[in-house]
Amino acid sequence: MSKEQKLTKFAEEQLGHYVYALRNPIDNKIFYVGKGQGDRVLAHANDVLKNPDGEDSLKRQTIKAIHDSGREVESFIVQHGLLSEDHALMTESAIYGTLKLLQDKLDHPLFALTNKVAPPSFNKRGLRSLAEVLDEFGQPADSSLIPHNSLLVKVTKTGTWTRGMTRDQVWDSIRGWWPLDRERLGNIRYLIAIPDFVIRGVWEVKPSDWRIQTNGDRGWDDILKKRSLGKERKPRWGLDFGTDVSMTRFSSLLSTSIERHFIGQERRANFQYLDDQKVKHLKTKEEETKRTPFWNVNLT
Repeated sequence: MSKEQKLTKFAEEQLGHYVYALRNPIDNKIFYVGKGQGDRVLAHANDVLKNPDGEDSLKRQTIKAIHDSGREVESFIVQHGLLSEDHALMTESAIYGTLKLLQDKLDHPLFALTNKVAPPSFNKRGLRSLAEVLDEFGQPADSSLIPHNSLLVKVTKTGTWTRGMTRDQVWDSIRGWWPLDRERLGNIRYLIAIPDFVIRGVWEVKPSDWRIQTNGDRGWDDILKKRSLGKERKPRWGLDFGTDVSMTRFSSLLSTSIERHFIGQERRANFQYLDDQKVKHLKTKEEETKRTPFWNVNLT
């Protein structure tokens, strides 16, 4: 009959942060990969023993089947002495990605993972092909294809670009709401999304479509709080409509990087104008910092 297992305090101290794997002795398949400290490696099997009527997940079903067969879950420490929880998370993600590379559905003669979700860092930093890396982080853009009278917008924390994000989702995250200059908006013809300085979409917009943020728009309550504290004075502007011209006119710009064109404080700004006023500003700077427009001022 199966019984609860424990680690000695000394063993826990020596292990520190670690990554572990659980194997089913019935079919010799790894069925779970995780990270933890202390006796986390034993917690799954012990929990089934203490709470046999708990949540009926695939992992618990597997452990119950092992116990019913008169055997114990085979537990392995894959790597210990990791520097921190983040280090353990990254190691767990690397192991998970390696198994996924062997079999995308994680059902293989040597393993059948019952993990409900991927490790937290996997989707953002985990397994991807070199082609996906180049697509995600972008090769240098051909600046001659970037149009004049554009507004470049970096995606904020509330709408960070992630792999698989649709262009509609990108549009929704950049279409508002920003403390913009109404006069300059009168000349803006294109809105360009540049999360991480990589071009993810281009939309043609009309000057008449810009409007001031109001009740019901995303972030409105936060703005009201800032205004009550005297921290927000300028009206914020945004759009409800825009024509996606990413593929019809600017397909060569998609997934390309313009990071090299941003220096100093420009790198921290959420938006950048590419308009006549910006051209004038670049030309009138001090001689040592004077620059020419990196975009095509003749392309509109």
